[in-house]
Amino acid sequence: MVRIVTVSPALLRRVRPQILRFSRKYGDRRITHRALRWLNTLSGDSFPEGTWLAAAVDRKRLVGFILFGSYGLEEAFVVVHPNYRKRQVGESMLEEALTALDRVYTRVSCDNIPSLKLCFKVGLVAFKLTTGPTGKPTLCLGGGNWSSKEFTSHASSA
Repeated sequence: MVRIVTVSPALLRRVRPQILRFSRKYGDRRITHRALRWLNTLSGDSFPEGTWLAAAVDRKRLVGFILFGSYGLEEAFVVVHPNYRKRQVGESMLEEALTALDRVYTRVSCDNIPSLKLCFKVGLVAFKLTTGPTGKPTLCLGGGNWSSKEFTSHASSA
């Protein structure tokens, strides 16, 4: 039975190396170095507003991980172990994030069909096409009480 566990700053201090290894191993080379550096430097004392992390755990085994930094305006990614894909693990984590945060944003490369399916399955809406950090066409998506204005104002100030 897979459980979704919110990762507090104190818990992150203990499990950060495991989460980073998991992300590198099972992220299918789609998690950017910038995102992993951001996770590595995330404070273990307190999280900024809109930062939420959770792990999917089967017994005591990490089988998935989700992260939103500043509602996804800073960083957002989901990693699920290959043996747990197509078992609603990603959907469960993303639904929990929407409940915990009220709104989320993410960017997904147009060639990342599994991630796009996940986003659309839980109701995220694509609202902008841009070029991602690797030069690929990338969709900007929002879910919950999202606003394209919030996304745009953050992008222009970054």
